[in-house]
Amino acid sequence: MARWVNCSKGVRYREHETRRHNKRADRYYMLTYKRDGKTTSEGIGWASDGHTQAEAEDLIETLRKNWRSGTGAQSLREMREAEQGKARAARAEREAKTRQEVTLSAYWTADFFPHAQRTKKSCSWAKEEQHFRHWLGPELGGTPLVNIGMQHWDALMQTLHKAGLSQRSREYIAGTLRRVLRHAQDRGLPVLVPTGKQVGATAPLNNRRLRVLTPAEKEQLLKALAHRDPRTWRLVHFAMLTGCRLYEALGLRWSAVDLEATVVRFVDTKNKDTRTVPLAAPLVEMFTVMLEELDLGESDRPAANARVFLNERGKAWTAVPGVFLAAVRELGFNEGREPRDRVSFHTLRHTTATELAQELDIRSLMAFMGWRHVAMAARYIHSNEEAQRAALVGLERRLKPATGKVLELRRWSQES
Repeated sequence: MARWVNCSKGVRYREHETRRHNKRADRYYMLTYKRDGKTTSEGIGWASDGHTQAEAEDLIETLRKNWRSGTGAQSLREMREAEQGKARAARAEREAKTRQEVTLSAYWTADFFPHAQRTKKSCSWAKEEQHFRHWLGPELGGTPLVNIGMQHWDALMQTLHKAGLSQRSREYIAGTLRRVLRHAQDRGLPVLVPTGKQVGATAPLNNRRLRVLTPAEKEQLLKALAHRDPRTWRLVHFAMLTGCRLYEALGLRWSAVDLEATVVRFVDTKNKDTRTVPLAAPLVEMFTVMLEELDLGESDRPAANARVFLNERGKAWTAVPGVFLAAVRELGFNEGREPRDRVSFHTLRHTTATELAQELDIRSLMAFMGWRHVAMAARYIHSNEEAQRAALVGLERRLKPATGKVLELRRWSQES
């Protein structure tokens, strides 16, 4: 073991047995001092790491001044802890400044969107991504999160209004931005998160869709789709006979189709339940043909996670098929119609619910459509005008005996 050499008062060193530095043996410096009757030794480090005798002498002199004044660090350990504290504070200040300057786009990419993909259903984060890509990014992407104030909200809502978006769409887009800001707020950023009422993005008083397709319109639509694209025809035919939501159909996998039991299962639905729906004979036939087209072996099945409905490129749809929108437009279904009276893909679900309401009791209807509350059933069920007219005919028939009395009373009144 190398011996210690005193080079000045309170400073000593020992030399490395083999390692050399600046043409001499590498030296390890140490402070040694006596305080309150106790001798303390604190290592500084090797010369090869940049430490010098002059540094050691400056340190021991600083400690002596602190001892005399009774202030400041009283040991090398305390000096190092103080320096580390300053370094941590400086680093935290730099990080805070950086986070203060982070823009909406940067925060979306690095923090919020990855979190959404980990914690939300694909249909949810995909819709949020659409909101950001089309509206939030272009409008506020370059703005630091902490600077987004009411003036920015007002400008955003004005942009959405000028673009002709519905009240519900504006509410959803504003909701996405509020979720981003709440996510940042939960992580310590001082951001403003206004309410929907404050920014004018509350839910509409009534956004219930009014339109249902007549049997003739359904036949027209299916015929038009069959000529244009059999793949879209199959998707729409399936939606008409199951009343499913668009994302439920687009996300359907072969593992959820049971032709032996003639049922289909919708997994991870809007209310997070799994819903089982019976398959009508035309759908069983359709799926059988689709399986034959896959040209699999007699006992083979498609991969369990393979999507059922694919577009002409063999890829899963991510939105309403363009062929469906084009057919609706060319058939003139929406000409002169108010927004809530226009045909959309969701109209198929409304139509199915309205037709099934004439056949099923309320509990069976709720189970088929995947509703938890009767209020939702009331929202989707549309009145049956033919049934109402038939009921009025019966009411009129029962009132006929009294009609003569009413006319007789009127005549008596006029005579008097």
